[in-house]
Amino acid sequence: MYRSVVFATCLIFNSIYAVATPYRLIPEESQIEFIVKEMGIPVSGKFKQFETAIDINATKPEKSHAEIKVNVESLTTGNEEADTIALAPEWLDKTHYPYATFKSVSIHALDNGNYETHGSLEIRNQTRPIVFKFNSTFQNDGKTILTGEFIIKRSEYGIGGGIWNEEGVVSEDIPVKVRMTLR
Repeated sequence: MYRSVVFATCLIFNSIYAVATPYRLIPEESQIEFIVKEMGIPVSGKFKQFETAIDINATKPEKSHAEIKVNVESLTTGNEEADTIALAPEWLDKTHYPYATFKSVSIHALDNGNYETHGSLEIRNQTRPIVFKFNSTFQNDGKTILTGEFIIKRSEYGIGGGIWNEEGVVSEDIPVKVRMTLR
């Protein structure tokens, strides 16, 4: 009887630990990309450094949680001049606002591994609510891949001032694509 109770207790603690343990990001297989249109010409970029605390509970999505902290200075467009402008005070202002962060408030299951998350996105000390959909796919090698897309309106975060806000210079909408590989 004692062995059965000990065994059952161990199983309970192991299952609680498995549910409560967040996924670990695999940075080399993950990316956050964006496109900015300058005078109608798309300029692609990405952030190379970010941290996550993600726990997606497929059986109880309402218990799921996600936080992403992006190192703004890790931005790259492949063009040194464009990177310098993007990190300058008129744009992302890396000196005063070194991180952009997303924090989920709720995550709801839709269908076939699709979810909708409500949360807040903070860029340049401006926090705005955001809703976006993402997909979670479990791989045979034990990895989980999260993919999603959303659009930010740069003026809501004070991104790009002065000449950059003149009609047709830089698009207001910035599409962002996220791919997180987790274990």
